[in-house]
Amino acid sequence: MKGSLCHEYETELPAADVWEVYGGLLAGQLVPQLVPVVYSKVELVEGDGGVGTVLLVSFPPGTLGSRTFKEKFIKIDNENYVKEALIIEGGFNF
Repeated sequence: MKGSLCHEYETELPAADVWEVYGGLLAGQLVPQLVPVVYSKVELVEGDGGVGTVLLVSFPPGTLGSRTFKEKFIKIDNENYVKEALIIEGGFNF
């Protein structure tokens, strides 16, 4: 299956501050703590947070369908605060 997912969230924080969290690996550490009912764990498979980095994302126990997915960062634009990732294994449960 092919598709895309985009999410926009408005905040009063400066973009540079948000990018400090989202632009690298810190978001993967925080997301399971902030929304454990959505993602239970995010593990670094390879890379340093830059293009080519692969993460293994796990859904919480009891989630129907795929239990995990792997995503690979394919674009990181620190000037325009853009990160693109490609799901290379597994997928989302909708």
